[in-house]
Amino acid sequence: MNVNSDQISDERLFIRYSEGDGEAFRILMARYAIRLLHFCRGFVETEEEAEDLVQETFLRAIRSAPTYRATARFSTWIYTIARNLAFDRMKSVRKRTNLWKGREESITESTMGVSPEAPDIFESGIFKESLKAALEVLTPLEAETIQLTFFAEWTTGQIAELQRCSRTTIRTRRFQALEKIRRVMLKTDTADMNEQDGMKRHG
Repeated sequence: MNVNSDQISDERLFIRYSEGDGEAFRILMARYAIRLLHFCRGFVETEEEAEDLVQETFLRAIRSAPTYRATARFSTWIYTIARNLAFDRMKSVRKRTNLWKGREESITESTMGVSPEAPDIFESGIFKESLKAALEVLTPLEAETIQLTFFAEWTTGQIAELQRCSRTTIRTRRFQALEKIRRVMLKTDTADMNEQDGMKRHG
């Protein structure tokens, strides 16, 4: 490529790959490997499983290259492949708890990386238990919306395109999810405070 690869869109790169340019796909892998790994990690129990999903995602993309048409953003297309593979794996395993455990770990790790001034509460067992309880009340689509919004930094429009719904639906889904999390976290914090007060009175 004699043009700066940073100036070439994902869609154009994949079209080039479909036309026989192997370097174009290597650039796309470099752009998306880590992002897809973080995304897939929210659906499975181990890092190895997430890596397998990412590898299968790229393989599916390679097999689909001859029929690819840039009718949607490449990012939406590749994430849809990863998402479908993850859902298929979850259905085959039939262990819903793996989804929430994976998301709890992924979101906790992502949250701890958001700011160097993050409080020590993120390290506490109380926070992790509260977060785990909060995630369990979310539907898969609500959890996916929270993950994509706050940790993948997707826009409302991008999430709507992935989930095939309106922007209004995404905003409503995000609000409902945050309200569920807030209520569960508040309830857990209140219970912990009451327990600590009881221990002090009997101490």
